[in-house]
Amino acid sequence: MSEISDEEKDDLREILRNFYGDQVAAWNINQKSFELFGELIRKTKQCDQAMKLVPLPYGGGNPVNWSIKQARKIITRHFLKPSNKHYIICMKFSAISMKTQFILAQS
Repeated sequence: MSEISDEEKDDLREILRNFYGDQVAAWNINQKSFELFGELIRKTKQCDQAMKLVPLPYGGGNPVNWSIKQARKIITRHFLKPSNKHYIICMKFSAISMKTQFILAQS
């Protein structure tokens, strides 16, 4: 494996700051951190796939028409959502579930 440059470490640290806040500044970024980041993205994408299937809240009116409209929206969201964008709730949930792993990876 090639050595991780300081620039790469700083880039990952800046990305992780969005998930974990300023505490990341003190973290020792290493190869394991990059592997965990890949896992974090994978978890977020899995959550995104599930979120695409969640109907939006009922807004009143005819329930049958609402159901049909929601089914169309689910299909549309599935095909129109760019793959590089994620639901915020998915990112936060994935980050929280992996925080301990990132902290343990510093050694």
